[in-house]
Amino acid sequence: PKYVPPGQSRFSGQTVDKFITREYDNIVQCFENGLTKNCISYSDPRAKDFFIAVENLIRRFYTTPLPPKLFARAQYEHRMIKSIQRQLKKSNVILRITDKSKVFHLGSVYDYSQKALQYMHETNAYREITSGINPCQNHVQTVLALIDPMLKKREINLEIWKQYMRPNVITTELAHLYFIPKPHKIGTPLRPIVSSIKAAATGVSHFLDILLHPMFNRVAKETTFLNGIDFVRQMETYRNRGRLLPTTLFVTFDVTNLYTMIPRDGAIFALQNFLYKHGENRRIHGMTIDTITRLARLVLDTNCFVYEKKYYQQIRGGAMGSPFTMTLANIYMWGWEQSLIEHQKVHNELYGRYIDDVFMTTNLSLDQIKIRLNIADEQDENIRITHTIGSTVEFLDVLVENNQGQLRTSVFHKPAAEPYILPFLSDHPHHIHRSTAKSQLLRAARLCSHVEDFDRERLNIEFTLLLNDYPPKFIAYQFKNFFHINNVLSLMEQLDEVVYGKLHRQALYQATRREKQQEQGQLGMTSNANQQANSNQDDIFVHFTFESGPMLNFKQELKNLWKKHYIDNNPIKHNIRLKIGTRSNKNLNQLLVRKKPPQAMLMNVVP
Repeated sequence: PKYVPPGQSRFSGQTVDKFITREYDNIVQCFENGLTKNCISYSDPRAKDFFIAVENLIRRFYTTPLPPKLFARAQYEHRMIKSIQRQLKKSNVILRITDKSKVFHLGSVYDYSQKALQYMHETNAYREITSGINPCQNHVQTVLALIDPMLKKREINLEIWKQYMRPNVITTELAHLYFIPKPHKIGTPLRPIVSSIKAAATGVSHFLDILLHPMFNRVAKETTFLNGIDFVRQMETYRNRGRLLPTTLFVTFDVTNLYTMIPRDGAIFALQNFLYKHGENRRIHGMTIDTITRLARLVLDTNCFVYEKKYYQQIRGGAMGSPFTMTLANIYMWGWEQSLIEHQKVHNELYGRYIDDVFMTTNLSLDQIKIRLNIADEQDENIRITHTIGSTVEFLDVLVENNQGQLRTSVFHKPAAEPYILPFLSDHPHHIHRSTAKSQLLRAARLCSHVEDFDRERLNIEFTLLLNDYPPKFIAYQFKNFFHINNVLSLMEQLDEVVYGKLHRQALYQATRREKQQEQGQLGMTSNANQQANSNQDDIFVHFTFESGPMLNFKQELKNLWKKHYIDNNPIKHNIRLKIGTRSNKNLNQLLVRKKPPQAMLMNVVP
């Protein structure tokens, strides 16, 4: 699904001038924004000469023929994609990306329809809008009717409204529902996703998530797993405290249909309790709890969508796909799990949750812990859990084992997982392929506690890379480079537990990108935005569409033009840095998967 076919600009059916104009406009807009930010004119003679040179550069690259081999491959893949698109239109099938393994799944329209109807019936979370009228315009009016008085009373900052929440009246459209398959579960059930990117209240939903997500992370930090890496860290801490005994059991459970099963009034009540308990002076970033509550109700009240040419309203839970839904579900679960957390604290045991997946340790008997789990299952009629208990369990992407009081962790692969990663022939810059190999090895070093498991995972990574057309020499070089950078080259010749232990600890406690982002998020919305603005004040960011062939040299030549016009000739401020990134062309998921209903269904408003 992530595979990007090469040479798309040459076979799209559009004229080359359209591509040149679009690329030029995007790049020039980036430069104009960057120059303006640094108080430099983008309309003086130097800028005009520079932009003319940029246009000539783009034109030269887009009009230079592709090398013969690349042209033949691009033409072949273009024809194949067109053929698949025609077959999908004629056939009674649905193509979707799977929920976990992210590969394609081909299913019958009838099967998907039956499973979708079954899900809607079982959850009782959706109600058809029998009038057949698109509520999109009504939602826009509802948002404005709620926000306008708030602005007049200064309950909401005008700049925050403009930056985050205000809907675009022209482009606003109703959300649409689609389902993705979960082949790793028996019967391949479906997961509902509500795509609400352009919905009227999506801005409000984004704002509430930005406002409350960091707050929740701070409050629930001690009982939340960020990912499998964080889970392994906490397990090793548990072991180091001397709590892991030969009799210790591991407990995992997941909550059934969390997003759609939480009651709306109950979720709002849980939100209010959470804010009253953890807000400073009953305000969050200057906003009252009542204001936040009304915004949350607005998001829930406007959860409507199109499905199978009918309009529906979600009357239970939150839309999976709405930014605020995860935060609201987390807050509801936070209230539910307090008794279990206290139980674990009393027994000096570990408790942690990742959204709807929970892990616990216990030194109670099997019967005692089952009784406690049954109490939890009956605590709230909306929360139903399915548990697993044992000395070896899988949690997230980790297999964790208690081997007679000795902790062992390794990478867990679901039985339905496919050996798929981004193919080497995908039209991405080569640094993406290099980072793919590196990130896989780094993940293995973090999750595997023993060198034998790491070596087994290394072989699995090598096998997966080969299956996805990575050249053996490329793989060997990237692997050697990884071991060299981490000063453990000897592991390539001999599996030494002591040497590997140092690598494992070093990798495990190295902050991940998500952890760095969350740490910044703790600073708060306003201070974080100011911090980013200050740190990037002198940077000019430019992105261009990457394609193999002549465009491989575009980045360097654009840098040369910048140097010629702005560094060598009458230098500007020396601390301005030009940072050039890439955008990818459409991948197979974007080219083949069709989930969106006709535009008329999404924007058909009543006068």
